[in-house]
Amino acid sequence: MIYRTLLGLAASSVLAGCQSPGELAQKAPAWNAVYQAPYERMANCIADLERGPMTTATPSTYSQERRARVVVTSPTGSALGEYNIRQISARDSEVTYRSIYGGPGSGAGSGALEKANRCGNPA
Repeated sequence: MIYRTLLGLAASSVLAGCQSPGELAQKAPAWNAVYQAPYERMANCIADLERGPMTTATPSTYSQERRARVVVTSPTGSALGEYNIRQISARDSEVTYRSIYGGPGSGAGSGALEKANRCGNPA
């Protein structure tokens, strides 16, 4: 049992080790949604919810473009997921999420969607 768990963790590490934020940006989004919240608030809230003992979440804001990005990484620095957030109207922001675990229809990112829903009111 322990052997299987360690093997699974090792396989995940190898998979995660192959991803950089640039490579992740080339993947199809797992989901996107619109929220009634400013992009900066969404980015900071998502980053707070994503931080944990096994993950780091780094928000970057680009105020000139009214957008933000939150990259979620493993302890080794490999990208696990990425949120791209952009203000699309005076009150709405669109969030797009990409995951190393799959794209649309894969079920990947359901936890990320729950976190984004906690941070904003779906429009």
